[in-house]
Amino acid sequence: MEKTKERRIRKLRKKRIWPSIIGLFFILGMIMIAVSGEMLTLISNIVNRELMYGYRLSEKVAKSAEVVLKDETKSPEEMMKLIEYMMDEVKAVCIFDEDGELLWASSDKQPDPKEVVQGVISLSGKEMVVDVMIPAGEEFFSFGVDGDLQLREKFLNLTDISNIRMDGSRMLVDEDVWYMLPAQGKTVWVMCNLRIYGQDLQLAIIGMSFLPFVIALFSIYYLWSMIGMIVSQKRTTKIIYTDMITGGENWLAFIRKSTRKIKKVRKLKKKNKQLVVAHLRMKKYRSFCTCFGISRGEELIERIYLLLKKHIKRGEVFAHYEKADFGFLLVCQDSADLTARLMRILSSIEQAFPEIKLQLSFGVCYVENHRDDVEELYNNAVLARELCAEDKDPQIGFFDIEMSKQRLWEQKVEADMERALAQREFQVYLQPKISTGDETLGGAEALVRWIHPTEGFVPPNKFIPIFEQNGFILKLDDYMLQEVAMQQAKWIAKGQKVVPISVNVSRAHFTREDLAEHICEIVDRYHVPHNVIELELTESAFFDDKKVLLATVKKLRDAGFLVSMDDFGAGYSSLNSLKELSLDVLKIDADFFRGAESLDRGMLIVSEVIDLAKKLNMKIVAEGIESREQVDFLTDQECDMIQGYFFAKPMPINEFEKKYNQNS
Repeated sequence: MEKTKERRIRKLRKKRIWPSIIGLFFILGMIMIAVSGEMLTLISNIVNRELMYGYRLSEKVAKSAEVVLKDETKSPEEMMKLIEYMMDEVKAVCIFDEDGELLWASSDKQPDPKEVVQGVISLSGKEMVVDVMIPAGEEFFSFGVDGDLQLREKFLNLTDISNIRMDGSRMLVDEDVWYMLPAQGKTVWVMCNLRIYGQDLQLAIIGMSFLPFVIALFSIYYLWSMIGMIVSQKRTTKIIYTDMITGGENWLAFIRKSTRKIKKVRKLKKKNKQLVVAHLRMKKYRSFCTCFGISRGEELIERIYLLLKKHIKRGEVFAHYEKADFGFLLVCQDSADLTARLMRILSSIEQAFPEIKLQLSFGVCYVENHRDDVEELYNNAVLARELCAEDKDPQIGFFDIEMSKQRLWEQKVEADMERALAQREFQVYLQPKISTGDETLGGAEALVRWIHPTEGFVPPNKFIPIFEQNGFILKLDDYMLQEVAMQQAKWIAKGQKVVPISVNVSRAHFTREDLAEHICEIVDRYHVPHNVIELELTESAFFDDKKVLLATVKKLRDAGFLVSMDDFGAGYSSLNSLKELSLDVLKIDADFFRGAESLDRGMLIVSEVIDLAKKLNMKIVAEGIESREQVDFLTDQECDMIQGYFFAKPMPINEFEKKYNQNS
């Protein structure tokens, strides 16, 4: 979920205005092309119309010429009489023979036959010579796309702005066009006047006049929209990067700025400067909120934020992380300079709040020799603070090589855990529980051991805490329960005597209300009686959802399982837990039997706990027993079973079978 959120924010942050600007020019270009195309089409239609009119007029002249040419008795003067009524629009007529020799002309205006090209409109000065050897009628103008474009281009070249003039209230184009038509084996050339008036082009002129206005209006609207989008994006980005408690920049802004700063410093290779990522925590923040309320707690965080801001130099970055945690990217010369500065920060906060015991502590990780991943650097600083000794003064922890090795180990464990579970690298070891009366086997506890293919034997304390933190402990617990149930089923099938084997149920399991049904489903796969499985709960589970815990324990006991409380006495509310929970077995924590100075007091407490458990009808198991004196004491106190190295260490199942002959 966190990665998805970061991806969306990164996408929003990278959104640029250039695509919108390019889109504006593209749209404006398309508008201009579309409008210009329409205007050109309109002009072309007007030109075609006028050319067609001239062609029809020339046809009439050609027909009149045919009448004269058919009758050899008629003179050219009679030809002039036939076309006299058209001479206002026909400016000149010429007749050529088959060899191109001029036979007759109505005036001194004559075409140049050398410039005639079939099917192509050519220009000669201000004249447009049209070869009409193409079939007559409208097909004359049906040049197709290429011809139409050619016609349009040549006419526009002919009638550029210099050729457009005002005649009174009319704007017109006045050009001479020659038409060539066949008549009785001869060629008749007719010059007509092509005129286009202003009212003919009125729509085109108006359209072209309004085009800049439309483009300007659209551009203003589009630019206004883009400005609004930019402002909205900046507001959204500001909200995204604002911390809701302090009002300053939040953790996302810290990551972004810190990453840029680290890359910039490394690029410049400033040897006299060292970058460090620091983590500050106020340990008693939860207690403060409990006493004074969450609102007062947030006010305190805001005040601390403003105080810390005064200690931040130019080029450094800091932000509120969560709850009472702050992150810093600081610049220092050496560790002594950094320590002195952090102590000044701690001192200034303590002086600002003398009435509150904040218990502030720092964790520090140098950026040098580490990757640019700010999150990883900050986690290293958090780890350094957590591993800082409680009695150390000042409370400043520095991340070192050993911590780095621990981090690498955690990453390796998390990378291998799924594979290890699938390949059954987790082995079940059994530690016997010995009855105090006759010192015979009374039960056993299933403990997990990891036989790694490259690391070899991995002790539980090197992977169990990691699994509890990342949640993999849930899968491991189910695996252990399944392995124990399967082993019990094998022994029962062989006719061997079986004793109850206890399996740990981690605290994390009690987040699900169907835990009892889930456990029954696993055990029932192997048809094992429930009373040969003992489920050990840690006392810390009592601090979670008590209602779910009580309901689950009742369901498990009703189903026939034995339920025990492990590490009794290690928590802070053991007696309260006994009041609420109905259990079958109580396991006394091993710490009661350690430490010579407090041994007598510990034994006194153990004696009272055993007596209390007997009154509550519970069995007692003492774990961590390592001497005969402890065994004799527990036997005298009527403790039910003993578990510890005095009798046996945890051992593989095959060794357990050999040592404790369970054949019936």
